[in-house]
Amino acid sequence: MTEAEIPLDAERILRALAEHEVAYVLIGGLAVQTHGHVRTTNDADLIPAPDPANLARLAATLRALDARILNPGNETTEIDAKMLPRATIWQFATRDGGIDVMHEVPGGRSYDELSERALSVQLGDINVPVVGLDDLIQMKLARGRPIDLSDVASLTDPAVEPNIKTPQSPERDSNS
Repeated sequence: MTEAEIPLDAERILRALAEHEVAYVLIGGLAVQTHGHVRTTNDADLIPAPDPANLARLAATLRALDARILNPGNETTEIDAKMLPRATIWQFATRDGGIDVMHEVPGGRSYDELSERALSVQLGDINVPVVGLDDLIQMKLARGRPIDLSDVASLTDPAVEPNIKTPQSPERDSNS
């Protein structure tokens, strides 16, 4: 089975992050789903807290998930806390699906700002920090790919009822 064919088991990935006490903010397609637009995604996108101890916990999580680096030319690089800050984005394949670890995102804020503004979503017995709606929309608009613009349209259409309301997404009315 190729990396693209491995189905995403987001709960197992998020549980592993929680078990290793990794500080992160979930962004990307899973965040879009959390904010009410149901669509498919092949990976879990996250921004980790950049401190060395947290990156060590993230590296341990990736190793526990049998992660393989997909970045061309880096496939044999050892996954550890020292390598994680060396790229803006690392793409990994795991037995539970893809994980993209990002340190900078177009239109994104710093980890500290995103974390402060994030939602706290319960998934069973684990807490999942999800990027706030305004920050998610800002990142999607800055990225500008067709899927990102489609996400923004779905997230901002007043006819679409989101699954949750956040402090950054006040009640929507027909005048929005």
